[in-house]
Amino acid sequence: RACRTVMDTLFHALVRWAAPVLVFTAEEVWGTRYPEAGSVHLLEWPVIPPVELTTTRAPIDLAQKWGFIRTARTEVNELIEPMRREKVIGSSLEAEVIVAEPYGRFFDLNADEMTEACIVSNFSFAKGIADTRVTKTTHHKCGRCWRHLPDVSEDGALCGRCEKVVA
Repeated sequence: RACRTVMDTLFHALVRWAAPVLVFTAEEVWGTRYPEAGSVHLLEWPVIPPVELTTTRAPIDLAQKWGFIRTARTEVNELIEPMRREKVIGSSLEAEVIVAEPYGRFFDLNADEMTEACIVSNFSFAKGIADTRVTKTTHHKCGRCWRHLPDVSEDGALCGRCEKVVA
């Protein structure tokens, strides 16, 4: 039900926002979904409720959390680029990143989610370090997702996640 609610909110917002530019298309889409409702061009702009993320510690602003994620990704990319220029690594998926733990605790960040957001092999939080560290991974590359993971026995073999998907 939550997914359907989000999809409905997105539908209302996107059709109304696209209406001034895609006049006939927006009208057709709206008329197909709500044939008795009249023109989409006579509606007000949608009011999107703010999203509040509640963590185990306290409620935080979702925009603040994603602001941190974007900042962390930019910082990681700035550390990876010199390594790529010097041919230490070929792509960001060959990099392992370690960040000071307080950042992760403040936002209840999941290391797996940060790995995906930063497009790296591994992202972890550690105690007792002052700055972000990037090193080349020693793991082999999965033949499907291209991530370098400990459960891949040799380059081209599949990781556990990809084996499940393929099977």
